[in-house]
Amino acid sequence: MNMEESIKDLDKNITMLESKRIENTIYISCKMDTNKSECPYCGEISNSIHSRYVRTLSDLPIQNNEVKLLLFARKFFCLNQNCKHKTFGERYNFVEPKAIRTKRLTEYINSIGLRDNSMDTVRTLKEAGIKVSSNTVLRIVKKKQKSV
Repeated sequence: MNMEESIKDLDKNITMLESKRIENTIYISCKMDTNKSECPYCGEISNSIHSRYVRTLSDLPIQNNEVKLLLFARKFFCLNQNCKHKTFGERYNFVEPKAIRTKRLTEYINSIGLRDNSMDTVRTLKEAGIKVSSNTVLRIVKKKQKSV
Protein backbone atom coordinates (compact mmCIF):
# COMPACT_ATOMS: atom_id res chain seq x y z
CA MET A 1 0.00 0.00 0.00
CA ASN A 2 1.42 3.40 -0.93
CA MET A 3 0.96 6.68 0.94
CA GLU A 4 -1.89 7.92 -1.27
CA GLU A 5 -3.88 4.73 -0.68
CA SER A 6 -3.27 5.04 3.06
CA ILE A 7 -4.62 8.60 2.98
CA LYS A 8 -7.64 7.49 0.94
CA ASP A 9 -8.36 4.95 3.72
CA LEU A 10 -9.13 7.94 5.94
CA ASP A 11 -11.73 9.33 3.54
CA LYS A 12 -12.42 8.66 -0.14
CA ASN A 13 -12.73 12.44 -0.75
CA ILE A 14 -9.26 13.32 0.53
CA THR A 15 -6.40 14.02 -1.84
CA MET A 16 -2.71 13.93 -1.01
CA LEU A 17 -0.97 17.01 -2.42
CA GLU A 18 2.63 16.27 -1.43
CA SER A 19 4.76 14.57 1.15
CA LYS A 20 8.16 15.34 2.54
CA ARG A 21 10.37 13.80 5.16
CA ILE A 22 12.24 15.95 7.64
CA GLU A 23 14.42 13.91 9.99
CA ASN A 24 12.10 11.24 11.51
CA THR A 25 8.82 12.91 10.57
CA ILE A 26 6.84 12.56 7.35
CA TYR A 27 4.63 15.56 6.54
CA ILE A 28 1.72 14.83 4.23
CA SER A 29 -0.18 17.79 2.81
CA CYS A 30 -3.76 16.97 1.86
CA LYS A 31 -7.16 18.51 1.18
CA MET A 32 -10.76 17.46 0.73
CA ASP A 33 -12.08 17.22 -2.84
CA THR A 34 -15.60 18.28 -1.91
CA ASN A 35 -16.72 21.87 -2.46
CA LYS A 36 -19.47 21.89 0.17
CA SER A 37 -20.02 20.96 3.79
CA GLU A 38 -22.91 20.42 6.18
CA CYS A 39 -23.42 22.78 9.10
CA PRO A 40 -23.07 20.61 12.24
CA TYR A 41 -25.54 22.85 14.09
CA CYS A 42 -28.52 22.97 11.70
CA GLY A 43 -27.72 20.51 8.88
CA GLU A 44 -27.79 23.12 6.09
CA ILE A 45 -25.44 22.40 3.17
CA SER A 46 -23.11 25.27 2.27
CA ASN A 47 -20.62 25.90 -0.51
CA SER A 48 -19.80 29.44 0.64
CA ILE A 49 -16.25 29.43 2.01
CA HIS A 50 -15.42 31.86 4.80
CA SER A 51 -11.70 31.09 5.22
CA ARG A 52 -9.00 28.44 5.05
CA TYR A 53 -6.45 27.22 7.56
CA VAL A 54 -4.03 24.34 8.06
CA ARG A 55 -4.95 21.70 10.61
CA THR A 56 -2.10 19.47 11.81
CA LEU A 57 -3.03 15.92 12.79
CA SER A 58 -0.91 12.99 13.93
CA ASP A 59 -1.54 9.71 12.11
CA LEU A 60 -0.22 6.16 12.19
CA PRO A 61 3.55 5.98 11.67
CA ILE A 62 5.16 4.81 8.45
CA GLN A 63 8.30 2.66 8.86
CA ASN A 64 8.87 4.01 12.38
CA ASN A 65 8.62 7.61 11.16
CA GLU A 66 6.14 9.95 12.83
CA VAL A 67 3.40 11.08 10.42
CA LYS A 68 1.86 14.56 10.48
CA LEU A 69 -1.07 15.32 8.21
CA LEU A 70 -1.21 18.95 7.12
CA LEU A 71 -4.89 19.19 6.25
CA PHE A 72 -5.96 22.29 4.34
CA ALA A 73 -9.26 22.84 6.16
CA ARG A 74 -12.02 25.34 5.47
CA LYS A 75 -14.57 27.33 7.38
CA PHE A 76 -17.94 27.88 5.71
CA PHE A 77 -20.72 30.41 6.07
CA CYS A 78 -23.97 28.83 7.23
CA LEU A 79 -26.62 29.77 4.67
CA ASN A 80 -29.53 29.08 7.04
CA GLN A 81 -30.82 32.46 8.26
CA ASN A 82 -32.33 30.79 11.36
CA CYS A 83 -29.09 29.11 12.46
CA LYS A 84 -27.40 30.73 15.47
CA HIS A 85 -23.97 30.01 13.99
CA LYS A 86 -22.87 32.16 11.07
CA THR A 87 -19.75 30.09 10.32
CA PHE A 88 -18.61 26.53 10.93
CA GLY A 89 -15.52 24.42 10.30
CA GLU A 90 -15.86 21.45 8.00
CA ARG A 91 -16.04 18.12 9.81
CA TYR A 92 -14.23 14.92 8.94
CA ASN A 93 -15.27 11.37 9.72
CA PHE A 94 -11.68 10.32 10.46
CA VAL A 95 -11.01 12.79 13.31
CA GLU A 96 -13.03 14.10 16.24
CA PRO A 97 -13.70 17.85 16.30
CA LYS A 98 -10.72 19.70 17.83
CA ALA A 99 -8.68 16.47 18.08
CA ILE A 100 -4.97 16.40 17.26
CA ARG A 101 -4.80 12.78 16.10
CA THR A 102 -6.78 10.63 13.70
CA LYS A 103 -9.30 8.12 15.02
CA ARG A 104 -7.19 5.23 13.71
CA LEU A 105 -4.15 6.45 15.67
CA THR A 106 -6.27 6.86 18.80
CA GLU A 107 -7.59 3.31 18.36
CA TYR A 108 -4.04 2.00 17.96
CA ILE A 109 -2.87 3.78 21.13
CA ASN A 110 -5.92 2.43 22.97
CA SER A 111 -5.26 -1.16 21.85
CA ILE A 112 -1.66 -1.06 23.12
CA GLY A 113 -2.72 0.79 26.28
CA LEU A 114 -5.24 -1.92 27.13
CA ARG A 115 -2.57 -4.59 26.76
CA ASP A 116 0.34 -2.94 28.61
CA ASN A 117 0.81 -0.47 31.43
CA SER A 118 1.14 3.19 30.42
CA MET A 119 4.96 3.36 30.70
CA ASP A 120 5.44 0.22 28.57
CA THR A 121 2.90 1.58 26.09
CA VAL A 122 4.84 4.85 25.76
CA ARG A 123 8.05 2.89 25.10
CA THR A 124 6.38 0.63 22.54
CA LEU A 125 4.78 3.58 20.76
CA LYS A 126 8.03 5.57 20.76
CA GLU A 127 9.81 2.68 19.03
CA ALA A 128 7.05 2.71 16.39
CA GLY A 129 7.41 6.47 15.82
CA ILE A 130 4.50 7.72 17.95
CA LYS A 131 5.17 10.38 20.55
CA VAL A 132 2.69 10.40 23.42
CA SER A 133 2.92 10.77 27.18
CA SER A 134 1.77 8.20 29.72
CA ASN A 135 -1.00 10.63 30.75
CA THR A 136 -2.25 10.73 27.16
CA VAL A 137 -2.32 6.92 27.03
CA LEU A 138 -4.30 6.79 30.27
CA ARG A 139 -6.71 9.50 29.09
CA ILE A 140 -7.36 7.67 25.79
CA VAL A 141 -7.92 4.29 27.49
CA LYS A 142 -10.20 5.83 30.12
CA LYS A 143 -12.25 7.71 27.51
CA LYS A 144 -12.65 4.58 25.36
CA GLN A 145 -13.73 2.50 28.37
CA LYS A 146 -16.41 5.09 29.24
CA SER A 147 -17.85 4.94 25.73
CA VAL A 148 -18.17 1.13 25.76
